[in-house]
Amino acid sequence: MTRGLSRRSFFAAGAALSSGVISIPRAMAAESSPIRDAAFWRAKRPNILFLLADDWSLTGASMHDDLMLKVPTYRRLCAEGVRFSNAFVACPSCSASRASILTGQWPWELEDGANLAGTLDAKFQVYPDLLEHSGYFVGMTRKGWGPGQLAPGHRTQNPAGRSYTDFATFLKDRPDGAPFCFWFGSHDPHRPYEIDRGAKSGIDSSTLEVPPYLPDAPEVRGDMADYAFGVERFNREAGKLIAQLEALGELDNTLIVMTGDNGWPFPRGKASLYDSGIHVPFVVRWGGIEKPGRTVDAIISTTDLAPTFLTLAGVAIPREMVGVSLLPWLDQEEKLPTRDYTLAGMERHMDVRQTIGWGYPMRALRTKEFLYIRNFEPSRMPAGVPSIHPQTEETFTKNVYAGYGDIDQGRAKAYIVTHQNDPAVRPFFYRATALRPAQELYRITDDPYDMQNLALDPAFKTIVEKMDRQLTAELKKTHDPRNDGNGSRFDHYPTYNDPRFKRPNVI
Repeated sequence: MTRGLSRRSFFAAGAALSSGVISIPRAMAAESSPIRDAAFWRAKRPNILFLLADDWSLTGASMHDDLMLKVPTYRRLCAEGVRFSNAFVACPSCSASRASILTGQWPWELEDGANLAGTLDAKFQVYPDLLEHSGYFVGMTRKGWGPGQLAPGHRTQNPAGRSYTDFATFLKDRPDGAPFCFWFGSHDPHRPYEIDRGAKSGIDSSTLEVPPYLPDAPEVRGDMADYAFGVERFNREAGKLIAQLEALGELDNTLIVMTGDNGWPFPRGKASLYDSGIHVPFVVRWGGIEKPGRTVDAIISTTDLAPTFLTLAGVAIPREMVGVSLLPWLDQEEKLPTRDYTLAGMERHMDVRQTIGWGYPMRALRTKEFLYIRNFEPSRMPAGVPSIHPQTEETFTKNVYAGYGDIDQGRAKAYIVTHQNDPAVRPFFYRATALRPAQELYRITDDPYDMQNLALDPAFKTIVEKMDRQLTAELKKTHDPRNDGNGSRFDHYPTYNDPRFKRPNVI
């Protein structure tokens, strides 16, 4: 529990910050706030431990786990904290998703930060810097913001914080008494996978439930088992960090968040705005939580993380942040913010279309009942173009540029593409790669896997029009270049890929 500070006073202060009562200009955002300097903020401020998986999404139609994952750390946090069952990322692509987490802003507000392997300009404030300025000891390990390059954005350090070998080294360097904020950026369950690692670890692929947008084939099941192994390894490593907190006696004074940065790396998952691309597991644990073990079904976004961490620390939230603090939901007796929808967006993932720099721009509005997607360039192929060179199942398994490069390389993709002429597989191939209409609407309550587009159904005409107006209003309010007719700028930002991910001269 927070020491020297009543829980009610703590949440009251947090509510004042998150509601915008205390707001400051961008240039002054890192300066001391009146609330943070008040007497009750002199109590020991909570630590923050952020556990972020790479490509971990909800694979099922609900919180019930279709993959029967062995994730005792996640389940423990759910039992001792609050699980958010309707948590969504701002973008289903690593760099832009992480940029939104760090800044609390939508990806389209971040210029070339909206693209994979771009940069995140230093003019965009990030919560680790604000916390560090307020006295927090800040660090990260493994994957922070990325992929991309820091120098074009005038940064010399990863915006997630100073890099450490591991959590133990970070804690050893921590000044006595300083609250800390640590980002554990796992590389799991990102591809590439060691083929059949899941089976070798004891995962029985026959027990997995294949979602209806993927063909039920041994290759797909084997790929899913390898993914499951990665999720379970992330869970084990996260458990070790929590054990270190317990050994220090600081578990209850540490707010822990465990989630994923975007959807799983399968066709119609990552790099799509379907639920398999944007719906993620999300749990918060802290000793200050009222009645732990609850599940909250309010719609939240990963843009809410930065405001949550800042509010917890007593640091004023910059006006640019669109997210809200999640702290009121941790105290179920507080008046809760009104939140019945969230947004998501996508620009360039991999550079895999005919014209260099082109992405697949789309925006979405997600409520508890509906998912509405607007595709701004429906003439472009959503998964990228096929290669002009003959490809084999092996190349599709190992090389993302073998074709349809917005789908990560792997056995599931290889099976769908190489068996596309099989009548039984063809619908899965088209669903993953074919052109999409300008508008898509899915009724989640009846169609949890987003399989039936209702946008042209006359019975849903009013819903489409209402959600389109709502989406347009939100994009206008947040100055989205796509909404203003200037969206082509996203297609011209450079791609700063690592050499091994450099676009071939000819795809």
